[in-house]
Amino acid sequence: EATLRHRPHGVLAVFGPYNFPGHLPNGHIVPALLAGNTVVFKPSELTPQSGEAVVKLWAEAGLPPGVLNLLQGGRETGEALSGQSDIDGLLFTGSSATGFQLHRQLAGQPEKILALEMGGNNPLIVDDPQDIDAAVHLTIQSAFITAGQRCTCARRLLVKRGEIGDAFLQRLVTVSQTLIPDAWDAEPQPFLGGLISAQAAQKVHQAWLAHVASGGKTLLEPRLLQAETSLLTPGIIEMSAVAQVADEEV
Repeated sequence: EATLRHRPHGVLAVFGPYNFPGHLPNGHIVPALLAGNTVVFKPSELTPQSGEAVVKLWAEAGLPPGVLNLLQGGRETGEALSGQSDIDGLLFTGSSATGFQLHRQLAGQPEKILALEMGGNNPLIVDDPQDIDAAVHLTIQSAFITAGQRCTCARRLLVKRGEIGDAFLQRLVTVSQTLIPDAWDAEPQPFLGGLISAQAAQKVHQAWLAHVASGGKTLLEPRLLQAETSLLTPGIIEMSAVAQVADEEV
């Protein structure tokens, strides 16, 4: 005689990212609720209002009080929540560095579910394209949409040596030079906006300078359009002559 039983995990903590602050947390929240769990949701400290809007919509949809709970805060708040003995699991979307830290923190607690959706450092491979403009279009869409702030965005480009590869790179640089970030409400609507913060723009630019210092060849230098803003133009750097390139998301 077969018996089927279901028991929810219990209380699950959900850590949301800033790049899709409504969509990606729901990727954890929805299945957690369907499985009968309650949730403590900590949105990114960079998008607190989006997190509040998500919780309000759930309440308007009829979710009972106390099933989905909002906790606002930064790194210290996240560390305090992940360290709570009363949580039965943690569902995270964000950077690899934070994901590894959470993995270490919850090591030795197999009774707690840990789901980590972390960053990527994805390559594109361009091999003798028959339509260079089409290949350039796809490369730009992959690398620079959402100002490159997606784990699925391409950050590396592998191009076959030769005349066609050189023509592709030249065209890519020419088109990328025309991409000028602007405010979300600018007219005409820009292809890309700024990074999430001025600090993020500085971090990306510092990583660029580090690549140059290690021997990278500048094909298109990123520029900060206005001081104290996050409006950073696209950058392309050739790393073919660099022996050791860190495999990490900036």
